[in-house]
Order: sequence, then C-alpha cells, then structure tokens
Amino acid sequence: MHRLFPALALLVSCSSAPDTNIRNLTAEIAVAPEIVDFGDVAVLEPAVEQVFITNVGKRDLEVDLTLEGGRGAYELAETEAVIAADESLSIGIQFLPESFFDYEATLTIESNDEETPVYTVLIQGTGVDAARPDIDVQPAVLDFDYVDAGVPLIDIVQIHNLGTADLHISSAVKDGSSAFELTTDPSNSTIAPGSATPMIITYNPVNSDGDSGQIVLQSDDIDEEEVTITLLGNGGGNFNYPVAVIDCPGTLGLIDFVGLDGSASYDPDGNEPLDYIWLLTQKPQGSEGYITNLITDSTDLWADIAGDYEVQLQVVNRIGVTSPPTWCFIPAIPQDDLHVELTWDTVNVDLDLHLLNDDDGDGLVEIFDSPLDCNFCNKNPSWGVGGAADDPRLDLDDRSDGPENTNIETPADGDYFIKVHYFDSAGGPPTTATVTVYSYGVVVFSQQQLINWDDVWHVGQVGWPSGTVLADGTVDRAPIRGCY
Repeated sequence: MHRLFPALALLVSCSSAPDTNIRNLTAEIAVAPEIVDFGDVAVLEPAVEQVFITNVGKRDLEVDLTLEGGRGAYELAETEAVIAADESLSIGIQFLPESFFDYEATLTIESNDEETPVYTVLIQGTGVDAARPDIDVQPAVLDFDYVDAGVPLIDIVQIHNLGTADLHISSAVKDGSSAFELTTDPSNSTIAPGSATPMIITYNPVNSDGDSGQIVLQSDDIDEEEVTITLLGNGGGNFNYPVAVIDCPGTLGLIDFVGLDGSASYDPDGNEPLDYIWLLTQKPQGSEGYITNLITDSTDLWADIAGDYEVQLQVVNRIGVTSPPTWCFIPAIPQDDLHVELTWDTVNVDLDLHLLNDDDGDGLVEIFDSPLDCNFCNKNPSWGVGGAADDPRLDLDDRSDGPENTNIETPADGDYFIKVHYFDSAGGPPTTATVTVYSYGVVVFSQQQLINWDDVWHVGQVGWPSGTVLADGTVDRAPIRGCY
C-alpha cells in the first residue's frame, strides 16, 4: 500500500490542472471592412461592394443582416446565413443612387456570438453625374443651295462630343442621291470629351433637278444612338421643305401696329413643332419702324412714316430644315387728307417741323410768331374753322434723326406754309433734311435741303383743296427761338 500512494497522488495532481490548449465550442464573428465607402457613383448606375463575415469560432455562426437609412439606395444580396467554423461569407451590397445626394446607411449584423451579438458597419456613397459621351452635329441640315452641274462643292459637318467620356462613332451610312459623297468617313473613330471631328461631304450634281439624301451616324451616346444629317442641293428635288405662310393685311395706317400671323405655316412631312424667324426686310427711308416679335408664330409691325414695308418669314422644322422665305408687302398710306413728313440724315441733332396757317392771307408767316404755328410746343392748335377735323396735329416729334409728321384730317380751304427749323440747342453739323407731302394719300411733293444750325428752310406753300405744293426753297436764319 505504501508503494501505490505516490503514483495515485501524481495522477490526481495531473488531472486537476487546467488545459490551456482546449478552446470552448462557441461561435465567434469577425467582419471586414468596418466602413463600406462607395465613393462617387453615377446616378442610376449600380455599384457593388462586399462585406466579409468570418466565423473564427468552433461552432456554426448564425447571422441576420438588416439595413437602415440610405434613402432606399442600398440593397443586400442576403439577409441571413449560417457560417461554419473557420469559414467566411461574402455579402454583396448594391448602391443605386437616384439623385445627387450623399447616402449614408447602417448595416446591422446580429449573430449568436455571445461576446459580440450585434455588429454594425457604416455604409456611405455619393450620387454624381455619369461620365458619358454626348454627340452633337452642326449643322444637322446641310443645304448646298444651287450648284452648277459638274461643279463639285464641298461642305463640312462638325461632329462634337459635348460629354465627359469618349464618344465612339461606329458607322456613318449615306443614303439617297448619289450626287452626295461622304469624302471623309468618321466610322470607327473616337472623339475625346470637348473635341470635334470634321466630316466632309461633296455635292456634285449631274443636273439642276435637285437632290436630297442623308447620313446616319451610329454612336455610343445612350440618348442619341442614331443621328441623321439631312443633305439638300439645288432645291432638294422631291424633298418637302416646310412652308411659311403669312396672313398678310392689305394696307396699314401710320403710327399704328398691324398684326401679322404666321401660325398657318406647316411642314408637309409632319416634322413639327416649327420655329419662326421674322425679319423686317424693307421700310421707307428715314423710318424707325420695327416688328415686335422675332421668334413667335405672330408679330406686329409698327409703321411711323408712309411708304412700303416688307416683312419676311421663314420657319424651321424639328429636324432643322429651313423653309424658303415668304414675304408680306404692306404699303403704309396716310389716313388724313394732308400729311407732311420730315426726316434728316444726321443722328443726334434736332430738327423741327412747322405747319402754319396764313389766316390773313398776306403770306407773311414766321415760326414761333403765331398761335397758329403747329410745332413741338404747340402740337394741336385750333385753327377755328370747322372743329377738330381741320386742326393740325404734330403726331410724331423726334429729337434724333426723325421722322416727324404733321397731319390734318380734313383741311379747310386756304394756304398752309411748311417750314423746317434746325433747332438743336447745342448746335450741330450741317444735315440734309427731307420733306414729303401727301395729299389725299398720294405723294405730291418731296424735296431735300442742306441746312445748318438755327437755319429755317422755307419748304413751300400747300394750297387747299387742290392739295398742290408750291415750292419755296429759301433758307434764312431763325428770327426768334422759342414758343409763342
């Protein structure tokens, strides 16, 4: 018995000591990365990053995953999983920004790891503009106008890349008349952002009948994978141009607006809406007439002096084809029986029109010397014969280069004197004045005279009811300066 005790004591002693090489049979989680940063991601273009979950324990790791925040821009590939000991699982997270925001979210991982039952990962990213190509061709319509047969003419279409990524032109296909030749072919070319490449087209007509065609460009612009350039020459042959139509009034009065309507314009092929281009292409010399709208389907013409006005309209269809011009000719005719008009050819000087009534018949009438002098400071004097209809009206008074005009609706019988005074208070250079007289809507007199500062030009004498003008033509100095 004494020999066995030491051995038993040794066994007991060894079995009671702790074993540091034996691990508990538990699940233990490890996650990487702690922050998922997508950085800048193009709006509406998905991006994917991975979160790695590893079980470094000795028992199956059970995980549940949830996302909070992020404006709905993030999506998990899996929401629960079981990971064996010493195994890893890759969880995909998709980021699809819908706008230009900063997106932040939290990924919560709950597991059966007793020491770390909840683990969180921060997710962040920003929606930005995508780097994309953007094709633009100028011009979209190449109209060679009229070219003699057998005389080739070249023109250029510039293909621009207005985007932020390389633009790849896959093909350029010409169709239509063989009179057009694609002299330089941009197929299989690359255009850097902000750059352009020229495409040269040659037009070599065989006759004057007219030609039309097109070039279709294919590219990787996702908004405009196909762009068409329209080719026209010698009137386009059977091509249907848009048509400009003006509802044109017959005549108009003076110091008045008249409406011009172009809304009946159309495109035979239905390439609408239309753009409108109005121009005032003719007006009487000395007129400051104008049109009010240049790009809408209607405009108003303002006429200040008598004579012929011409308004032009062209329309442009949706694909960029411009119509031939259409014109509206409008004569402006004075509505008053007597109409006297003054213009001059030097800007920023002041001439004044005077119309005087020789009430006593002696022919001795001077400016500023009678209340019967119709002028800038006495614009509508009463001549005391038959009411307002026989009184003069200074309807336009201009201090730059005219026009000025004085009118009488129905003049009383008698003689009237027309005079022009170079009034400018600061003095000024010599200028040529023009006076035109209309009787019953017809020009009966027109004359020019070079005058100096403070001169009075005695233009002539109007006799009524004959409506004729007896020219005077003398020039002298103003006797006085100032209103009566």
